[in-house]
Order: sequence, then C-alpha cells, then structure tokens
Amino acid sequence: MPAKRRKPATRTRRPKSEPRFIEGIHHYCDRWCERCEFSHRCIKFTLTEEICGTGSAMRDGASQTVFDALSRVFTEARSEIERAAKKNTAEDEETLAAGVAVEKRLQRRALHVGSRETKAALTYAHMADEWFNNELKLPLQRVRDLERRVHQGLVSVAFAKGELVRLNDCVESIRWYQHLIYVKLCRAFSSRVEETEDRQTGPLDSDGSAKVALIALDKSIEAWTALQSIFPEKTDSVLEILVHLDRLRTATTKRFPKARRFKRPGFDEKPPRKPKKR
Repeated sequence: MPAKRRKPATRTRRPKSEPRFIEGIHHYCDRWCERCEFSHRCIKFTLTEEICGTGSAMRDGASQTVFDALSRVFTEARSEIERAAKKNTAEDEETLAAGVAVEKRLQRRALHVGSRETKAALTYAHMADEWFNNELKLPLQRVRDLERRVHQGLVSVAFAKGELVRLNDCVESIRWYQHLIYVKLCRAFSSRVEETEDRQTGPLDSDGSAKVALIALDKSIEAWTALQSIFPEKTDSVLEILVHLDRLRTATTKRFPKARRFKRPGFDEKPPRKPKKR
C-alpha cells in the first residue's frame, strides 16, 4: 500500500520553552513566504533557505540559482534511489507496484468526485491569463497618467505612489493565487477520497486544503475588486471573472462545509497569553 496521506497534527499544549518551529504549519499555507509572518518558524522555509543558500548568496554576492540547488538535490536523491533499488527484493517490487496501482485508482476517483470544481478553477486560471494578455498596456498607461497628473499638480506624489503600490499589490495577489486555487482543490478532493476509504474522523486534511483554496479565492476576489476600481472602464471583463470566482467559492464551501472552521497550525491559533506582571 502507498504511504498514507498525512493527517492534520493534533495540537497539543506546547511546553514553556516553546520550540522554534511550528509543527505542520507549511501544510496549509499559501506558499507566499516573502509575506508570511511565520516564515522564521517554518522548517520547510528554513530547509529551503539552506538548500538554495539564499542567505549566503546574498551576503557573498554569489550567482547560485534555484536550479543549481535543485540539481544538487535531485542528484543526491537519485543516488539514494539507486542504492535502495539494489536492496529491493522481488516482494518489494510487487508491493510497490500494488501501491502505485492503488494510488492511480484513488487519483481517478478524486478527479471524478471534484471534476466540476477543479475544472472551474482551471478555467479561472486561463481567464486570468487571457485578461492580462489582452490588457497588457493598462498598467503602463496608469503609470503615465499618474506621472502626468503629478506634473500638472492635480495629485500629490504621495497619492501617486500609493496608487502604484495598490496596483502592484492587486496584480501580485492575482498572479500568486491564480494557480494555487486549482492545486489546493485537487489536493482537497484527493484527500477526501482517501479519508472516505479509511473512514477517518476528526480534523481532516481535505478541509485544511479546501480552506487554503477558499482563502486564495477570498484574496483573489478582493484583488480583482480593487483592480476594477482602478480601471472602471474594464468593469465588464472584470465582473465576468468576479462572478466566476464567487460561484466557485460557493461551490467549494458547499462541498467542504467544515473547511472554514479548520484550525491551521500557527495561522489560526491564538497566541498564548502572557502572564500578568505582579
């Protein structure tokens, strides 16, 4: 049998000497480490930094790329696989083949169960690409318009900078979550199939993954709404995307009614109260 999908870690009271890393926090995040307030407490982020040598590269001015680091990781992994393959017996190979067959069957079921929502998420990703391809000149026109208004004394420099930051934030958010919605929904339905077969109870990985997808939908809708206010002349095309996203969010909420209540490690936990000084 293939390795079981992880179960959400049950949260236990941490000792007074709280560890640096929050267990399982990277399982239900949006992968936007640059904007995450918990990146310093995420073991995956720390290991990635060590593998890619980001810190030392910035300090030493080295030109190491992520692809170099990945190449090194893949080379090491290949060596490990080759060593393990030499120790494999015929029985191990049969077990592995059976596990792969089970995994493929579960994937087919997941695709069938969540076909409507995952297809809608994929459609949205294409809609976003098409919109930006068609409106590629809009951001540049906005920048030039703000420059003209500043020179004419119609707006202040501070206002113009604020508008540019708002525009940049909208585009960054849309682009970041554009494909994450589809990925997390696929994960949610895949986990749902396994959980149904194993009759799992309690906090479920499917709900955690669906919650991340819902958060990505919330932030995408917020970004598109802000973009609509920046470019009111594009209301019709943006409104079409907003309607699609809202329907997808509603459908996802119906399929995973407990997702919003899922407690993600770190993100949804209340910080421990500090003892009052006497």
